[in-house]
Amino acid sequence: MRNEKPLLFISSPIIRKYRYIPIVEEESTSVFEPEHSRGSEGPVVLPVTENVSVQESPEIENELVATQLIRQSLEYLHHPFRKELYAPLEIITEKGSIKGKLHGIENEVVWINSNKEITSVRMEEILDILWKQQSFTI
Repeated sequence: MRNEKPLLFISSPIIRKYRYIPIVEEESTSVFEPEHSRGSEGPVVLPVTENVSVQESPEIENELVATQLIRQSLEYLHHPFRKELYAPLEIITEKGSIKGKLHGIENEVVWINSNKEITSVRMEEILDILWKQQSFTI
C-alpha cells in the first residue's frame, strides 16, 4: 500500500534564478534587390589616398591613451548593475570635480546624476575617475 501524501512537507518560498538579458532595439532598413540586377552594376572603384605618416608628439600620444582608458572605464561602468554598484563616482576635470551616479553616455558626452541634477561632461575634459577616493581601474 502506497501513501499518496508526502511524509514530510516544508513550506518555503519558490526559488527562481533570473538571468539579465539586455534588450537591443534595432531598426532594419534593409533593401533587397533581385539577383539579376546585381550583375548589371559595374565594380565600385574607391579613390586611393596617400598614407602620410605624421610623427605625433609623445604628449599627444599620452593624451590619446589616457582618453582611451577613460572611455573603456566609462563603457564598463555604463552597465545597469555597475551603475548601482560603483555609485557615487567622482569625475575630475580641469574645472573641478563632479560627484554623482553615472547616468548615461552619448557619443563624446558623459551624463552624471548629482543631487537630482544631471550634468554633462565631455570625455576629453575628464582627467580621472575616482571611486571611494581612489582612481578607478578595470
